[in-house]
Amino acid sequence: MSMMNMVTNTVLIRGLDRDFYNKVVAKSKEQGKNVAHLMNEAMQQYLGRLDGEKNETLGEKKITISGSVVLSKSDLFGIHGEVGKFILENSGTLTLEDDIDRDALHCIAGIQNTGKLRVPKDIHHLALLKAGHVRGEIEKY
Repeated sequence: MSMMNMVTNTVLIRGLDRDFYNKVVAKSKEQGKNVAHLMNEAMQQYLGRLDGEKNETLGEKKITISGSVVLSKSDLFGIHGEVGKFILENSGTLTLEDDIDRDALHCIAGIQNTGKLRVPKDIHHLALLKAGHVRGEIEKY
């Protein structure tokens, strides 16, 4: 679900550290975002890490991307050959090149997306949803 589509709710959090909250307010102003957006993003990343820790105990490696990266079919097969099935955690921009197919997607144990995920238009969105937690933006090109 996109954060833009979320229902607006007021939530009271008792015991919230005021200094942390003030830092989030300052960061939201710096980034031109509202506080709710940053809080939702932080909670999603926290829960994603917890999900990732559970998956890592099953022997799956996690690759974390916070900047911009482009991955091709050969990249996915190469990573899979080195570490086996893996989890892609994305808070930046992750672009899957247009040579990615279902076989290449089977190399990925999961995608935890809170950033922007760019995928070829011929990859069916259900294949991506099956692959993991897609909480950020998906762009088909």
